Amino acid sequence: MTVPDPGTPPTVDWAARDACRNCGAARGGAPYCGQCGQKAAHRLGLGDLRQETWQKWRLFELSVARTAGRLLLRPGTVAREYVEGARSRHVHPLKLLLVSVALLLLVLDTTGFLRAGDQTYLGAMAMMQRYANWTFTLGIFAVVASSMLVLGRRRYNLVEHLVLAAYAYAVIIGPNLVNQLPLLVVRDPALVLPWREAAKWYMYAVKGVVLALAFHQFFELDLRRDAWRLALALAVFVAVDWLLRRAYVHAIVALLYARAA
Repeated sequence: MTVPDPGTPPTVDWAARDACRNCGAARGGAPYCGQCGQKAAHRLGLGDLRQETWQKWRLFELSVARTAGRLLLRPGTVAREYVEGARSRHVHPLKLLLVSVALLLLVLDTTGFLRAGDQTYLGAMAMMQRYANWTFTLGIFAVVASSMLVLGRRRYNLVEHLVLAAYAYAVIIGPNLVNQLPLLVVRDPALVLPWREAAKWYMYAVKGVVLALAFHQFFELDLRRDAWRLALALAVFVAVDWLLRRAYVHAIVALLYARAA
């Protein structure tokens, strides 16, 4: 029995078969599969691989850059356009938020921003620290609560308010990343704790400015008529955000006590 040489090319060209190489459905000679929509596959060459890689990367980069650029100044407008149907024009809000959160957590871990403090305490509460890394995401629910209760419960549904919150928080993460740049450059552990204490105040002010801008644009508010509603929405956000953080901390402490018992 003759064993075929592994280096010998196949005698039947798979690319010549009239079947989709993605799902197996018959193409009937069409350039695209009627079942899954994939383009008819051909034998790969270096030029094909380079072109496909460039096309996928280019389209992703352009959509991210276009969305990120507009988000900096018009977070509410981008969210409203997405809600009203301009889906291909902007990056999916959840994808953008997850990438932003992942990047922020990486930077915070590198600078030791969340670990600054008494090392003995931190060693005993390592598990609490892992949970605490995510407390800032509670603000997303505070945004939804304030926007629904004060600004637009009838005009938009819950999911549409979540879109606004996701885009707004993706913008808020931007200044948080910028705030970490000096710590990445200096890398002095003694600087981290006072920097974190100061950041509690000015970063909350930055967050308020971003949310005010997002609310104003998303709901198309007339500031002469709706300034009080905008101020009330921001006040509700601060209150709900504080309550959620307090409840989250108490829940973590209760969980740690239960595990230690």
